[in-house]
Amino acid sequence: MRHQTELLAPAGSFESLRAAVNAGADAVYIGGSRFGARAYADNPDEEGLCQAICFAHLHGCDLYLTVNTLLKERELEEQLYEYMEPLYRYGLDAAIVQDFGVLEFLHRNFPDLPLH
Repeated sequence: MRHQTELLAPAGSFESLRAAVNAGADAVYIGGSRFGARAYADNPDEEGLCQAICFAHLHGCDLYLTVNTLLKERELEEQLYEYMEPLYRYGLDAAIVQDFGVLEFLHRNFPDLPLH
């Protein structure tokens, strides 16, 4: 079996995303303002994430979003869908998750979104 190699780079801000894309990354992962382990870093808000998706795609790069915190039931039921839906529509390439509840929720609500 032949495996495809992908250069995946972290991005903690839009500026670091731009640097990774310009340096030749095939894909970049970034956290947003919610549900990421680095939620208080210089992560973009939802509008900034949509712009990041467009920027990455314009340069032939994929963008993966970290949704890697453990969510409370209320957050899962009331907040996650509204957070993810615009990003999914913009063409988010994948989500990186930790919580099995989040994994199941995203798989059920966004069946075409690859999950890691």
